[in-house]
Amino acid sequence: MTDTQTRELTQAELIAEATERFGSDPLKWAFRCPSCGDIANGEDFRQALAEHPRTNLRTDEPLIASDIVGRECIGRTLGALAKARSKYTGRGCDWAAYGLFGGPWTITLPNGHTMRAFPLAPAV
Repeated sequence: MTDTQTRELTQAELIAEATERFGSDPLKWAFRCPSCGDIANGEDFRQALAEHPRTNLRTDEPLIASDIVGRECIGRTLGALAKARSKYTGRGCDWAAYGLFGGPWTITLPNGHTMRAFPLAPAV
């Protein structure tokens, strides 16, 4: 399942929609990977990063869930990036919203800069 429908919204609009759909706890906000369809929230990423720690390449600090939720498929943390060495069969894929095929959502930040993001998942 893929979902590449583009959408543009402000950070405030994204926060309002996520809060309405999932509640006020950002760790509960879920996003759907536009490539493989996997749905992951901040809690999923927190657990994945505890089991498979990663480092921010710019700051050399450990990544935390809020650094990547909604911007990367959980498969990138769980091992999909190593698929060149072996066939990855785990959860998710290697898609990133900031990659070659960005988005599909574009979020305008308060400072006017934009970032690419995955779409919010449906409410459960």
